[in-house]
Amino acid sequence: MGDLSQESLPDLTGKVVIVTGGHTGLGFGTSIELAKHGARVYIASRSAAKFKSAERDITFECPEADVRFLALNLADLNSVREAAKCFATQETSLHLLVNNAGVMCLPYEETEEGFEMQIGVNFIGHFLLTKLLLPMLQMTAEKSVKGSVRIVNVSSDGHAKLAPEEGIIFSDMNMKDNFSVWARYGHSKLANVLHSKELAKRYPDILALSLHPGTVKTSTLTALRNLSAGPISSTPLYRLIKPIVELGAPGPRKGAANILFAAASPKLKLESDSGAYLLPIGKVSAPSKTGSDARMAEDLWEWTVKALISRGYE
Repeated sequence: MGDLSQESLPDLTGKVVIVTGGHTGLGFGTSIELAKHGARVYIASRSAAKFKSAERDITFECPEADVRFLALNLADLNSVREAAKCFATQETSLHLLVNNAGVMCLPYEETEEGFEMQIGVNFIGHFLLTKLLLPMLQMTAEKSVKGSVRIVNVSSDGHAKLAPEEGIIFSDMNMKDNFSVWARYGHSKLANVLHSKELAKRYPDILALSLHPGTVKTSTLTALRNLSAGPISSTPLYRLIKPIVELGAPGPRKGAANILFAAASPKLKLESDSGAYLLPIGKVSAPSKTGSDARMAEDLWEWTVKALISRGYE
C-alpha cells in the first residue's frame, strides 16, 4: 500500500487522540507527529514527570502543539477505569486511540488483578480502556468522515514467531509454568491482533487495526533501553545479537511510521481494511494462522469480558 512520510500525513486539526505510552520511544514518535499535524494528543502515562519531559520536547519543536496528560497505569485496572472517566470529563469526542504502551519479556509477575504482567499490560489493560472509550468512539464515528475514527493496537511479528503454536492458552492464560518470557510476550501480542479483528466485527463504524512497527534501534532513548532490558535479561545471547538485529534499523521517530500510517493514512478504508494487520510501512498482510482465527478472536473477547466482570469491571 506504500510509504507514508511524516510530511504527507493529513491535516488533523480538530482531531482528538489518545496515545498510551506516548511519552517515549515509538509512542513519542507517534505523539509528536500527530500533534505537529494539528491533533490534540492525550499522552497516557503512569508518570506526570515523564509526560512533562515529552511535552517540553514536543513544544520546543512545535510551539503550537496541544499535548495533554492522562494518568494511566495499565497494570492497575482501577487506574484504567479512572483514566477513561477523567478523559470523559474533558472531551466529548475521540477520533483515534493508539494502544501503544507495552512491556516485553519480563520475569513472571502479576498485575494488581492477578493477570500475568505482559498479557495484563499489553492486552487486558488496553482491552478495558478501549471498552470504556468505545461509546465515545462510536458517537464520534457517527459524525465523522467514514474510516477516520480508528483504534490501533500496536502488536509485533512476535505474535507469529513467539506465541504458542496453538494460539491463546485459555486454560492457562497466565502461562506461569513451562513457558518462557518470550512465549508470554508473543501470547500478549497475538491477543492484540485478535482484539483488532474482533473489534472490526463488533463495531463496523470504527476502523480497527493491528500492526508490527518493525525493528527499531533502541539505544537512543532511555525508555526503549528499559523495554529491551527484559529480552537482555532473559538470555545472555540477546545482549550479543541485539546490535545485529538493530543494524540499519531506524530510531523511534522514524520507526513510528507504520503506526502513523495506521493512525491517519487516507489509503486505509473502513470497508476493506478494518481488522487488518499491517507490516511496515502500510502493507496489509496476513497475520499468523492463529492471528487469523475468527473463532479464537471471539473466544478471547468473551473470556476477557468474563475475567473483567469477575473482578468488578463491567
